[in-house]
Amino acid sequence: MVINGSIFYRERQEKIIPMYEFFKRHHSYLQAGFLLTFAASIGQTFYFALYAGSIRNELGLSHGGYGGLYTVATLLSALTMLYTGKMVDYLNVRYLSFFVLILLGLSSIAFSFINSAVFLLIVFYLLRITGQGMSTHTSSTFIAKTFTSMRGKAIAVTVLGRAFGEMVMPITGIILIATFGWRNAWIYTGLIILFVIAPYVFHLLKEREIYEPDLDQKSNPENESQINYRRLEVMKNKFFYLILAAVLAPPFVCTGIFFHSYHLIEIKGWSTEIYALTMPIFSLFLIIFVMLSGWAVDKWSAKDLTSFFLIPFSIGCVVLAIGKTEFAMLLFMIGAGTTTGFATSIAGSLWAELYGTKYLGEIKALVLSFVVASTAIAPGIMGYLIDIDVNIQDQVIVCAIYMFLVTGFLLWKRKLI
Repeated sequence: MVINGSIFYRERQEKIIPMYEFFKRHHSYLQAGFLLTFAASIGQTFYFALYAGSIRNELGLSHGGYGGLYTVATLLSALTMLYTGKMVDYLNVRYLSFFVLILLGLSSIAFSFINSAVFLLIVFYLLRITGQGMSTHTSSTFIAKTFTSMRGKAIAVTVLGRAFGEMVMPITGIILIATFGWRNAWIYTGLIILFVIAPYVFHLLKEREIYEPDLDQKSNPENESQINYRRLEVMKNKFFYLILAAVLAPPFVCTGIFFHSYHLIEIKGWSTEIYALTMPIFSLFLIIFVMLSGWAVDKWSAKDLTSFFLIPFSIGCVVLAIGKTEFAMLLFMIGAGTTTGFATSIAGSLWAELYGTKYLGEIKALVLSFVVASTAIAPGIMGYLIDIDVNIQDQVIVCAIYMFLVTGFLLWKRKLI
């Protein structure tokens, strides 16, 4: 379909087709989404954790001070997302993606020059808003608005970029740090984004010269909302906050634990390499359950899966808190990866099912601002509690109890959502 002389891609009435054929037909958009989420890895907590010790030592920061800077930067990112997130509804996604990736690459290079707490705060903010924020948001939103009946599979493919990043970036980061030093590691990472990923994504999206919301309500799947809600209408829906309480649990708990993982490892007397060595297990299970849940979302709905997805992570947290051997970290990563895989596919489709796709960008921006805020406060809260001698293992148990309680409420109210 051609609009204003440009190709406007729509995939509304797809038949269920084999995965290979699906990827072959839509590979350019799927690759672009994959690379956007992969590039976002350098703005994620698991990657910052590799550098935490070096940065705290050079700048003389405590656990709480370092976590506090991260919290402030991420909260500012969350507030910014309320305004920048809705750009996906109105701007050319090709140029928006390119701009975000260029800024992400420059921010990575800037990180190598930090010499003060203020500079660290600024670069934290830039990496969070471009990485965790806009790269992820742009990818998930334009994919969700492009596909309908195959949305679950499309999102599953693109978010594999995150899983791939979590699998390879910790080990890559360790190699770069050992070979070139932690500052040069950030420079090389930024150069790859600037001169490889950004131009290639720009090329992949060359046919998407204009982006407009899907206005054809008749073609929506049966489980998708027939009404297109605006942000303020969503915020008046009481069930939105119940679902949000579940959606926020994985990013909050994962961020807090990953951010302070080396402290947890130290007090348990485990090898300091266990975090980096088990992160690929997390990514492996994330990949497996992203694909399984993507299929499940298409077969049933994201709403149907929301009531159960926190259970594996809850169990993993209990095991991590009470476990005596390094095997507990492995089991935790399995539980966390399983839930995060489900959460990723669910989050990609859930809001379109509940509130329609016309204003999906601004609705997902609202949700993402809460997600980013949750990842902001987790390191700060946990770091402060560590500084006042609250055992991090007890904190992990509290997180598990919270997720069990939210699961119970969702099961109780599932028919009303």
